[in-house]
Amino acid sequence: MRGGRFWKWMAALLLTACFGLTAGCSSAAGTAAGSGDPETTQAAGQEQGQTEAESAARADSETAEESENRAENETAEESVVRAQVTVVLDPGHDSQYCTRNHPDLGLNEQDLNLAIGLACRDRLLQYEGVRVVMTREDGSCPDAEHQGEDCIRARTDVTAREKADIFVSLHNNGTTGRLGDSPEGAQVYISRYSKFTDSSRVLAEKILANLQKIGLASGGVQTRSKAEKGTYDDGTVKDWYYLLSNNVDAGYPAVIIEHAYMDNSYDNTFLKDPQNLKAMGQADADAIASYFGLTFKQS
Repeated sequence: MRGGRFWKWMAALLLTACFGLTAGCSSAAGTAAGSGDPETTQAAGQEQGQTEAESAARADSETAEESENRAENETAEESVVRAQVTVVLDPGHDSQYCTRNHPDLGLNEQDLNLAIGLACRDRLLQYEGVRVVMTREDGSCPDAEHQGEDCIRARTDVTAREKADIFVSLHNNGTTGRLGDSPEGAQVYISRYSKFTDSSRVLAEKILANLQKIGLASGGVQTRSKAEKGTYDDGTVKDWYYLLSNNVDAGYPAVIIEHAYMDNSYDNTFLKDPQNLKAMGQADADAIASYFGLTFKQS
């Protein structure tokens, strides 16, 4: 009996020891795999926090760099746009509805104006940073839809639509329409509006100086007003010509070049030479380029 109790006691002891060992192993495994150890948990949390902070910092840095680069690119693009000068060239009249035919003089003004305008455009496009918009590039009327009834408005609306820096209308002059000793040479009409007068005068004088170089007399810078049209916002009586006043009302400067007198004997002969018409257009272009500080394209 005593021997049986002994073996029972030994079996119980072994079971207790085994249970304790198993419990200890389970506890150790739980601490290593889980969050039972506060120091291990804190260290892991700090490491994770540092990693997240570093990632956020990198993301912020990359975002800042991208924003800066984007801003620089946008600024550069804006600078290019701002640096580009837009010139509206308006060859006066047309061959459809607003003709100025002078068979007795052997000239049609609309054809002269167009030849000068195309030569001016071609020359301007040899300069850097300029965009040229033509109100017409052939004999057609800019207001063909209304058969020229609102032709002036159709021409001047181009300036605001294109947000141009200058509107230049190209014409030739006349008095009696009979060949003789009428006034001669070029005149440039500018607006009397105070905001544009001085700067337009500078351009006009450059144009006249260039036209003199190719053999035309200078009739000077001209202004002409019309009280019936009212006043501008500076109190100045509005310009006679709607080519000027329409542009000023829209907030844009404009000039009108009267290149020569078709009924002056000297000018008439001068205008009949196609090479002279080309030279006149180039003279205008070079003056415009000089006014805006443009330089020739590098070949």
